[in-house]
Amino acid sequence: MQRREFSKLLALLACSWPAGALAQASDADWSELFAQALEEFPWLAAWGNIDRDHYVSDAAVSGRWPEELNGTLYRTGPARHEVYGYRNHHWFDGDGMVHAWRIGGDGVRHQARLVETAKVKAERDAGRALYPGLAAAPPGAVGLTGPDDLNLANTSILHHHGRLLALWEAGSPYEIDPDNLSTVGPYSFAEPGGGSSMRGVPFSAHPRVDVDGSVWNFGYASAAGLLVFWHIGADGELRNAGRIAVDPMTMPHDFVVTERHLVLLLPPFHYRPRANADGFLNMHEWRPEDPCRVLVVDKNDLSSHYFLELPAQWVFHFGNAWEDRSGVIRFDAARAPDPSIMTQTFTEIMRGNPDYGRAVRHYGYRLDTRARTISEESMLEPGVFTEFPSIDPRVGCRQYRKLVFLSQSEADLAEHGTLNEVNLFDIESGRRDWFRYPDTQIPEEHLYAPRPGSEPESAGWILGTAFDWRRGRHIINLFNAEGIADGPVASAELPYAIPLGLHGKFVAG
Repeated sequence: MQRREFSKLLALLACSWPAGALAQASDADWSELFAQALEEFPWLAAWGNIDRDHYVSDAAVSGRWPEELNGTLYRTGPARHEVYGYRNHHWFDGDGMVHAWRIGGDGVRHQARLVETAKVKAERDAGRALYPGLAAAPPGAVGLTGPDDLNLANTSILHHHGRLLALWEAGSPYEIDPDNLSTVGPYSFAEPGGGSSMRGVPFSAHPRVDVDGSVWNFGYASAAGLLVFWHIGADGELRNAGRIAVDPMTMPHDFVVTERHLVLLLPPFHYRPRANADGFLNMHEWRPEDPCRVLVVDKNDLSSHYFLELPAQWVFHFGNAWEDRSGVIRFDAARAPDPSIMTQTFTEIMRGNPDYGRAVRHYGYRLDTRARTISEESMLEPGVFTEFPSIDPRVGCRQYRKLVFLSQSEADLAEHGTLNEVNLFDIESGRRDWFRYPDTQIPEEHLYAPRPGSEPESAGWILGTAFDWRRGRHIINLFNAEGIADGPVASAELPYAIPLGLHGKFVAG
């Protein structure tokens, strides 16, 4: 994209967040409703509120932590759910908190800080909640001048070219000091040689690291009707950016990358702006009679693309994708029949209504780029519901065999009713090994941590955190990747717990 094209793109996206989503919450106080429900369902503490902006502690370790496992598990997630007496109406509206679990020969140490976003600073100065969210707006909500007014930095982490970035869905990355987790500020990728800044252009929460170390990402700008694509070199400089007009626009959260293509699933959750909508989600309409559009983009020419169709569906997260020599792409996803987990479940939980629903199942997809056809099929036995798929990072964007994910089995539900198993699944053999967490713990995303010097997918560990709602503790567990059913080989426990987070990255060294 030439420099003048950057300028045009920035002009289109400058105010792409719909400022009309300002209808104010008028129902009963959600803080009180949540507090009442907590007495009956104590595990709702996982969606409680942080009581300070900074946490630090040595963890009490147990088991044997391998000497060769050295590094930091960085995580982020919505943590501050109540702002000056106003409780958010959606899980994803919480202000972000970045965590560092530092693992080494001297033990396990935890640190966490609230991200000092422009929103956090403005609301601190005002002494009240100011901005609209996904499901509602606080009394006296103010309008937005751009997406970074509302940037929460609460969804995922990118560690790239020495920088640690906390990511959101619709604005700039926030740079975080990797050593003390203080907030540096919004980060702007720029053209080589100091060209046009891309600050404020949506940079989604699930970038993909290619084989050459470069990063691909996308962003969606609903009011502008555009998908934006990014290619960032291993050196941290912006190599290319592109845009594709999409009508109707929707809310893609993740995508996949292969040797030659980018693939996005665009569910029929159509953006339909209207005045006084009670939150951004209600500016969308679910149309199950419409197809899920599959957008296939040429990596070498970001303007070259075509659409395929699947039955209506909703996908938050993909595991990985690869493309063979004949142009056939294979990828996997945690697939739901509709977006109710987004529009209902994650709203209701904030006022203490624990009604999850169980519909997210793991699917495999086959996309033939020459015949321009696509098909899908379930990968697991009926009654197993999944989320948070991840892989050995060394096989990203290329052929892979093993998936890590969380699940719940309909025949063995936990007391808290949500995800309670961590799995290692072999795609080729169909073998699934899993460990069931105790009912008093709710696991968060688990990641594959490679053993130094090993071949991809051949040896390593599964590393993940869990919220112990009964004891008010956060735990980090380590599993042998090839013996996950045996349970953790090592653990470390904090003297406190922080509300459930979303995504992270393990950085060795």
